[in-house]
Amino acid sequence: MTIVLGILTELRENQQVMSVVISHVQKWTDPKLKWDIEKFNGVKQVVVPQSLIWVPKLFIYNSLDTKDMLTDNRYDLRVWHNGRVKINIPQFVTCICRLQIDMFPFDTQFCAIALASPLLNTEEMDVNATQPPPDSYFAGNAEWEVMNVTVRHMKFMEEGEYRAEIHYILHLHRRPIYYITVIVAPTFLISALSILGIFSPGSNDGPRSEKVSLGLGSLLALTVLLDIVAGAMPKSNSVPLLGYYIIAEIFLCAVGVGISMGFLALSKQFIQTEKMPSAMAYKLLWMEPKKRRIDYWQTSDYVDNYEMQLPKFPDLIAIYNQIREIAQAQTTFRKKLEKQKWHGMVGI
Repeated sequence: MTIVLGILTELRENQQVMSVVISHVQKWTDPKLKWDIEKFNGVKQVVVPQSLIWVPKLFIYNSLDTKDMLTDNRYDLRVWHNGRVKINIPQFVTCICRLQIDMFPFDTQFCAIALASPLLNTEEMDVNATQPPPDSYFAGNAEWEVMNVTVRHMKFMEEGEYRAEIHYILHLHRRPIYYITVIVAPTFLISALSILGIFSPGSNDGPRSEKVSLGLGSLLALTVLLDIVAGAMPKSNSVPLLGYYIIAEIFLCAVGVGISMGFLALSKQFIQTEKMPSAMAYKLLWMEPKKRRIDYWQTSDYVDNYEMQLPKFPDLIAIYNQIREIAQAQTTFRKKLEKQKWHGMVGI
């Protein structure tokens, strides 16, 4: 027996389940079905319904759900004059596939469809496996590419009897362009811009808390992307390669935020105390204090041309004289009015 058709429809990583459409061919020899060609007008082969002939019973024991494309009364078999029988069984299979996610999203998986007889041992029915013929058709989906399909024959012991089993092994390779576009590139841009923004020179007046806000926002965005990756992966002890990548970027952004917060605290302390950093602080930060050269001749000219600017106070004596003149003018004007009033009364 062998497989001639395999179309991958879905592979759910978080549940480790594969759904695939397969068509496998079974061939066997039944001595009771032989006939003489000369006695039957040269007929070499016939097609008969499945219900009229014995068919080997094989089931997919790692399957969660198996659906036959045809009902039992719709399957036909081809029988040759030498007793050779052939049947083609198309099925939709949902089976378990153990995934190795260490290299996600650049991983390669091997998923097997395992068939065996539920009762017969190798002495009663031995199954031989052959590799798929060259004209077989295998296809993946938008995320996975089917690289190769192989058939393997195995035997296992059960209750002191050997049973035969057949494995259809699908070699799958993930197409990583989706994860590179949606997760890898955005996380790289977010972390790079965050680190550049944190360590870029800013304003020198007042606290520079906007850098801390930028770093915290980047950490939030990276955490959301890490949650998306964790939701798509099965809950196991191993961490995928993409997970390590995002965790490393989160660590770098966290270190940048911590350094920025340290600089912010030191800057605030120096501004409040109006003190210059100590020599030890410069050594810890691998920095040197900036020394500004002062030319003697320029400073001497500046001192010579400097004029002392003192605050000017108002002249109290001048203010007193103005008030005195205003009072004398009012007194003279009042006397003049009283004199005119007196002459008017005498004239009456």
